[in-house]
Amino acid sequence: MSIGFTGRIARASATRPWRTVGIWVVALAASVYAASLLGSALTQEDRLLTPTESEQVQTLVDQYRSTNAGTATETVIVTSDSARFGDASFTATLDQVVGAMGNVDGVVAVSAPTLAQPFPVSPSGYTALVTVEVDQRTGEAQTTLGTAINDAAASVQHEGFRVIPFGNASVGVLFDALAEKTLVQGEAIGVGIAVIILAIVFGALVAAGVPIVLGLVSITVAVGLTAVVGQAFELSFFIVNMITMMGLALSIDYTLIVVQRFREERSKGRDVLDAITVAGSTATRAVVFSGLTVIIALSGLLLVPSTLMRSLGGGAILVAFASVLAALTLLPALLRLLGDRINKGRIPTAHPGREPKRWAAIARTVIRRPWIAAGLGIAILLTLASPILGMRLAFSGLDALPADNPVRVAQDILVKDFGWGRSGTTIAIENAAGSGAAIAALAATIEADPGFAETTIDDRGAVVFVDTKDVYDSSDPRSEEAIVRLHDEIVPAALAGTGATASLGGDNWSAHEFTRIILDSTPGVMALVLGASFILLMIGFRSIVIPATGIVLNLLSTGAAYGLLVAVFQYGWGAGILGLPQVDGIAPWIPLFLFAVLFGLSMDYHVFLLSRIKESYDSQGDTRLAVEQGLSRTGALITGAALIMVAVFTGFAMGDLAEFAQMGFGLGAAVIIDATLVRTILVPALMTLLGKANWYLPKWLSWLPALSFEGRTERTREAELEPALV
Repeated sequence: MSIGFTGRIARASATRPWRTVGIWVVALAASVYAASLLGSALTQEDRLLTPTESEQVQTLVDQYRSTNAGTATETVIVTSDSARFGDASFTATLDQVVGAMGNVDGVVAVSAPTLAQPFPVSPSGYTALVTVEVDQRTGEAQTTLGTAINDAAASVQHEGFRVIPFGNASVGVLFDALAEKTLVQGEAIGVGIAVIILAIVFGALVAAGVPIVLGLVSITVAVGLTAVVGQAFELSFFIVNMITMMGLALSIDYTLIVVQRFREERSKGRDVLDAITVAGSTATRAVVFSGLTVIIALSGLLLVPSTLMRSLGGGAILVAFASVLAALTLLPALLRLLGDRINKGRIPTAHPGREPKRWAAIARTVIRRPWIAAGLGIAILLTLASPILGMRLAFSGLDALPADNPVRVAQDILVKDFGWGRSGTTIAIENAAGSGAAIAALAATIEADPGFAETTIDDRGAVVFVDTKDVYDSSDPRSEEAIVRLHDEIVPAALAGTGATASLGGDNWSAHEFTRIILDSTPGVMALVLGASFILLMIGFRSIVIPATGIVLNLLSTGAAYGLLVAVFQYGWGAGILGLPQVDGIAPWIPLFLFAVLFGLSMDYHVFLLSRIKESYDSQGDTRLAVEQGLSRTGALITGAALIMVAVFTGFAMGDLAEFAQMGFGLGAAVIIDATLVRTILVPALMTLLGKANWYLPKWLSWLPALSFEGRTERTREAELEPALV
């Protein structure tokens, strides 16, 4: 009799453990080598992969307005609290800045205000701007240029002066540094807390270390694969953060389930190889199925035409694949090599064979009063989700950065001392011949609008550009209202009947286009994720009730996470206490991203819990008893895995980037809600109420294949193992 493909793979990997480990060592070495190509594979820019007005405007700007094709501009701010422009110390500082920037490889020209041409200098005289024209670069070359510009600015040492670069290259490097800081912080916090929780759950230090090893291996392999994929596809540098975050969470999650099942089987008297085989046939099978649901859920992000969303989805898929593969092959080999040494460093908090009395008591309490438990749980989720009605989608802008951040300081200086808008908007007007009066009237109307200022007209013959400054920050609700009013009302009204055509560009309109594309993509992503998850669960559990209730509960827990996200970040409830920034909206990509990721992670817990319930039900035929036994055996594992995930996500939420904070907080809140309220209360309560109806499958679907996630009954597994192990 067959023991299942996952059991056979686990047994084969454990039979020759050193060969298996050797193959993984080679894979790690190849991944480390491939990772050296990562710099050329990633980009700081988030580009929409579909034609947009903003892209059209940028093309026209490059064609008609570029004074030196292939160049870009960096601005270096020179400011002092005491010295003014014209003072000897100010002049000396400007000269030093010009000299330092002129020595940077990639700088084409440098210009600074002089007494003969005192522009650009602030009205107060305390701040002046040095304009640096640089080569237009991308990828690693732009990072190198930005680093050199920042280093050159830092080399200017004049007491009482601050020298701050502000441009795509220099700011990009600073954002890279913030992302890396968040990455390191997330890893440190996540790994540190994970070790503590794993030690408590397993009750042994060696057992606690195995999931960490698997997590690091999976992350390394996924990063190597990313570097290879990045040679052919444009990927956002955020993909590394995604891989690290999801890699730690998933690898630890999967390893936790398998290792605990192995230790349970050893406590029953099986030898090491038999215990690995049973764990492979049961827990690993659930891991493979769970990993498949995660990959399907995350594949929805690949439908969004955005380098950011596809990078996040692609990175998570790669690390999920690596995590499943490691749990399927490397983990059995390590368990064979460790044997009972996995229980070394015992901590008197848990034992693999000990009866889980606490979780059994919780299960009995829920089962005893299922109507109350279900009603209370649903009421709590709906209450938590209620703030979602006020959700506003908007990028946070630089105002969300800490007040002492150089990028925030630079922007504040430019706004305060030079009247620069937080961003600018450009209207590119083609076929404008004979429309001069209409364009002049358009500029006057824009200037009179409270959302815009400093409007100018730049006639380049074939194309006329109308430039204006956005008064409000991108996260301000008035900014969105103004840019939509400009696009939908002001421009069409002014150019009606002229034959001229206009396109809108600039940061605020680009953000609006991004939001619209995300919203347009949402129905397709949801249909793929929900539909595929339903089919997969239906096949796995041979029931239409199990996937239906699972999807409804996942939607409720995701809604609760959305509500908490709005309450904390948008409304500011508890943001100060938690050390999180309050902003005027939720980043447009966050809700769809959270939906895909949370659906995958929620299915993780759903599969782990239901597989043990199904195993017990198949052997005894009693739903209430099966629910009690399933929850008692998985409650501690699911809660422990959730706490580890929350620790990892919290590390990212504590970073200085508001979007990372929203992502980390949203994921952490959803996971803890799902693992406690949903899996501990709602699932057991609803399954108890439904009874045998849980396993209802219409007769016309009886042709579906019969799969088993946690094996068959104990008696059947014994019969299967004996001939297989002879």
